[in-house]
Amino acid sequence: MQLISLRERPEAIPLIAQWHFHEWHALFPGRTEADFAAELALCLGDAKVPQTWLMLDEAAEVAGTCSLLVHDMTILPQLMPWLANIYLRPDLRGKGLGQQLVRHVMAEAAKLGIATLYLFTEDQQTFYQRLGWQLWAVQQYEGHQVSVMCFPKADPLFPALGAADAL
Repeated sequence: MQLISLRERPEAIPLIAQWHFHEWHALFPGRTEADFAAELALCLGDAKVPQTWLMLDEAAEVAGTCSLLVHDMTILPQLMPWLANIYLRPDLRGKGLGQQLVRHVMAEAAKLGIATLYLFTEDQQTFYQRLGWQLWAVQQYEGHQVSVMCFPKADPLFPALGAADAL
């Protein structure tokens, strides 16, 4: 498996927008598949954040995605940046590849000098905890209970400062 920047394969946007829409549309009501594609297109610019990476399989087909975004929730705007879009094709799940995607984003954020990352998940809290993430808060978001997590641990009353400086 190989990880490349979406900037190297922008023609993958329609496929991964479809994947992301089907996986997470309930958490983003009102957004269309085209909206998901437009958000991915923002990763094609020269900015350090946002960025999206593609995991390619042995046949060089897109197998998964991971992103570093400025914001991922419409609430908690003070928290940034976010690990997001950890997605693997269903036939590749359960093989440790998700961990590779998460670690890749964490390493890229560290290279950028980003001290603290956030993410939210409905049902994968244990997966992220195994990778060193800490529960920051439990929130109701778009009618769903989600776990907001951070790496490294940040105080929920005083989130880590300085992350915005690296963006």
